[in-house]
Amino acid sequence: MRSALRSLARVTSRNLLRLTVSGLENVPLTGGVLLAMNHLGDADPILVAGLAPREVEVIGKAEILRWPILGFLARGYGMIAVRRGQPDRVTLKAALDVLKSGRALLIAPEGRESRSGAMEAAKGGAAFLAVHGGVPVLPIAITGTENRKVYSQWMRLHRPCVTLTFGQPFMVPQARPRREAADLIMHSIAELLPPKYQGVYR
Repeated sequence: MRSALRSLARVTSRNLLRLTVSGLENVPLTGGVLLAMNHLGDADPILVAGLAPREVEVIGKAEILRWPILGFLARGYGMIAVRRGQPDRVTLKAALDVLKSGRALLIAPEGRESRSGAMEAAKGGAAFLAVHGGVPVLPIAITGTENRKVYSQWMRLHRPCVTLTFGQPFMVPQARPRREAADLIMHSIAELLPPKYQGVYR
């Protein structure tokens, strides 16, 4: 089912959005890698899962599983559910297992969709996974997927302009404190974004 959902995401994204994708050659096709994206709207994980050149495991908020349509699709894809705002050792272990088994894992370091439309301070989860998983981080920058923008454009039968940029992978130094490691990841994403999207990492 995952292969079919990835194909559906790819076709849907290409048809419903004026989409510009760059940096696909930066994505390692084998080995564990942590994909870290800024998070603006509902479309973000769908874009990455559908357009990345390899299969990607996705971490998402547990509430999605209760939603009528997206919940069904998330379960079918095999989303790793995280309970936000509380320690979730089960999810962290599952995420580390993904990385240590040589697979790709997608996470939004901010832990939620941005409320400001620009980058907000990261939580510590992505830094923890990068360091303890011993894998490179690949920054992903997304623009144009704010829900209010996407849905209002669709209501007018317009295709919103969206960009998806895959940056260069890098290793987070093991000795970095978690806060500094989290900010390092976020700055790598911010460098791929226009200034108005960089928020606290401008």
